[in-house]
Amino acid sequence: MLFEKYHRIVYNTCYKYLKNTNAAEDCTQEVFYVLLKKKSKIDLTENLLSWLIETAKRICKKYIRKNPKVFLDIDDYSETIADKHASAERSLYDEMYEILDKDEADLLFEYINSDHGRRQEIAKRMGIKTTALYQRVKRIRERVMHYLDNE
Repeated sequence: MLFEKYHRIVYNTCYKYLKNTNAAEDCTQEVFYVLLKKKSKIDLTENLLSWLIETAKRICKKYIRKNPKVFLDIDDYSETIADKHASAERSLYDEMYEILDKDEADLLFEYINSDHGRRQEIAKRMGIKTTALYQRVKRIRERVMHYLDNE
């Protein structure tokens, strides 16, 4: 009964973190498994939804730690990507130029290594709004992540 009532909310929480259907389903199942194991210790009438959501977040974070390659974020590698002179990491930097055209790669590297104020300057220089810059970088990141996922 609890699964029927809450599984969609738990799944959506997991999917929000993982952006992967199979992983979200696995984590959702794990949340309800933990609930079954701990049902005698949990007050099912008070804050159950909050408990489920917090448990889902913890399980998702644990899942990401156990499967890091699946959940790479380009920001996690900003120093590696942006460091043109790091010989061991040079191939990753060069790979970005194979995936993206030069302007996109330069924009991504500049964006990753800048703070909010600098990003406003980048947008102004390009003649676009900051929100448009964020969207452009988001699309570039998605292409890079798609490439890395299929590698």
